[in-house]
Amino acid sequence: MSSGLGTVIAKRSVSLSKTYPIFGIILAIVGLFLASSSGAVGNLSSNGIPASVTGTSSVELATSLPLVAVALQVLATILFATPVLLLYVYDKNNGALEYFLSLGMNQGDIYRQYLRAALILSSALVAFNVVIDLVAGLIEGTSGLLLLEVSGLIVAMALAAVSFGTLVMMSFSSLQKQRVGSNQPLGMVIGVFTILPAYLIAFAAPSIALEIDFLLAGLLASLSLLMYLASSRLISREKLLP
Repeated sequence: MSSGLGTVIAKRSVSLSKTYPIFGIILAIVGLFLASSSGAVGNLSSNGIPASVTGTSSVELATSLPLVAVALQVLATILFATPVLLLYVYDKNNGALEYFLSLGMNQGDIYRQYLRAALILSSALVAFNVVIDLVAGLIEGTSGLLLLEVSGLIVAMALAAVSFGTLVMMSFSSLQKQRVGSNQPLGMVIGVFTILPAYLIAFAAPSIALEIDFLLAGLLASLSLLMYLASSRLISREKLLP
């Protein structure tokens, strides 16, 4: 049963709330437009600075905007996957998680399926962003190495941020008190805060922002893995009951 439950949860979450996916798509398009208008990191040299730019402010702007566009696409991915967390709170309040337990699923099975659903939704938007970025970069003549770096950054940071926010929200009951139709689950705020440094670094240190963003993505991935490994100790049957 649990093998296809993640896909079912993903479909149910979109049916429950279409607002966040719509906002996520809009924000992703804004990020893609920003990347395209700033060169989509095409016309950038290997260190992210266009060879034709000589003014310091122009260099910083040309380097910062593509990375801000990446951060926008990551935020769009978090919004796109938010319905899964809304559904988790909704199912908990309505006894659906207790029903899953009665069917023989354990706490870890339930957590993994909601995490899988969040990753299914986020992967769909990430794939859209990466394809558009690659196509735009190829049209503008961006180097293949830089295309791979930016695409890898989007994938790593977006999936890690979604995973971390989802696991944190599901692991702590204090972050699950908000109901659908009211304030949103507090765990999503954590996911949003994890990518704020990407915006700040893009302007504060544009020359090394790409490297720092990869370090941030690695940190988020490590935290997500630690949360996943520790989830068996954090999960209790009571946390899944209304």
